[in-house]
Amino acid sequence: MKRYHTILVAIATLSHLAGNAFAAGEDPTDKSPKETVDSNQTDIEKAKEEKPSTKPKTHKVERKTFELKITLNGVFESSRMKEVGIATKSWGEFVVLDALPQGAEVKKGEPLVTLDLEKIDDKIRSLRHELDILDIDRQIAKADLKLADVIGPMELATRERKNKETQEDLARYLKVHRPFNEKAAAFSLKSYQESLAYAQEELRQLKKMYEADDLTEETEEIILQRAENAVERSKFSLEAAKIRNEQTLRFELPREDVAVKENAKRNDLALQAVRKINPAELEKKRLEAKKLDRQREKTVENLARLEQDRKTMKVPSPAAGIVYRGTFHRGKWSGSGALKNRLRRGGILKPHEVFMTIITPRPLFMRTTLDEKDLRRVKEGAKGKVKTIVDPDLKLDGTIRKISTTPVAPGQFDVSVDVHLPKDAAKLSPGMSCRIQLVSYRNEKALVVPSSAVFAEESDSEIHYVYLPRDGKKPAKRIVEAGETSGGQTEILDGLKRGQEILAEKPKK
Repeated sequence: MKRYHTILVAIATLSHLAGNAFAAGEDPTDKSPKETVDSNQTDIEKAKEEKPSTKPKTHKVERKTFELKITLNGVFESSRMKEVGIATKSWGEFVVLDALPQGAEVKKGEPLVTLDLEKIDDKIRSLRHELDILDIDRQIAKADLKLADVIGPMELATRERKNKETQEDLARYLKVHRPFNEKAAAFSLKSYQESLAYAQEELRQLKKMYEADDLTEETEEIILQRAENAVERSKFSLEAAKIRNEQTLRFELPREDVAVKENAKRNDLALQAVRKINPAELEKKRLEAKKLDRQREKTVENLARLEQDRKTMKVPSPAAGIVYRGTFHRGKWSGSGALKNRLRRGGILKPHEVFMTIITPRPLFMRTTLDEKDLRRVKEGAKGKVKTIVDPDLKLDGTIRKISTTPVAPGQFDVSVDVHLPKDAAKLSPGMSCRIQLVSYRNEKALVVPSSAVFAEESDSEIHYVYLPRDGKKPAKRIVEAGETSGGQTEILDGLKRGQEILAEKPKK
């Protein structure tokens, strides 16, 4: 490399001298060879003195202990936490009268929140009253259904009998009564006509007889007058008979025909209707009775749910412990600020909403997350050192208990860490921050080089290489197998040996 550099400097110097000679009007070929060589050597030596030496930095490959450390931040979480919510089935309005404060110590079964129960008590009383009314309605419906079962067949039989009678009456009317009525009308008219003829003939005979006998004129006049009167009455009666005959034939008989036929038709239709309607009405009554039964069942269920909801609204503590207002999600406390207004008098809570958490202070474990890139490096059972913010001097031992098989967030996996807590760790409580440092990889005899001396091919990032220095020559490129990288150091698995030197940085072109 040094020789190559010297040759380049000499060539550049000679070119410069030749240029100067031409510029001064001199021919460099006029000088003797010795003068030319001496002059060139002098220029080369001057160039060497002016150009400082730029020897690249190197690093000697050595074996030493190599560790890959991972630090995970997390929080302490209690193994015994009970969320508190009002798990009602139907009631959805909870007005707060009073609530235990943050940090209060409670026993199991002790009330945590006092709620306004006036509205639910009114609803329970209303449902009980509705249930009493439904029982009465059911009794009436069952009695009505039982009566309909009996009355229905009787009514149908009555309709069938009446329909049969009207059909018989219609047939007899058409066959007997109507012809007879026509005959009677004609016979009546004929009788009146005959009566008139008899009266007229009797008057004629009386007049003929009285003209020949010796009766006195007064007697004759009386008898004749009677006969004439009889004739007049017969005439009038005949006239009335004609009117009645016309009335009978033109109006009464046709109207009676229509009435008798319509009556028969009406009874037949009524019979058909009863045959269809009665079963439908009976079925309707059965369905109404069932509906009342179902309505009563629902009312009983609603009443039972409300009564159970009322018991639930006493909000007893599910366990003995400390009251935390709010929720915990993977060890992180939500804080009590969001619930401040809702847990004071007049505040409103929602069904199934977690508004408190009862925590037993011990045992504690650490909850943290692991990046997907470190998932292959950290295994269950790995041990590490846990430090806390509240007491930085406290040294705790931690063991990875479980790593989730599925992510809890994009690229994040849940990790549970068992932490051994000594007696002097009493100040630690759930929700406090901590961190654990894990040695995920350790090689006590690793070949280690600076990461800045290891390079990757642009065409394939999986291929790594280093540069080996060579005296006076271009550095040699050596392909190596790189292992883990940590703290600016890279482990070399193959391609180098202990004691070799490599360039500490990439050579300049």
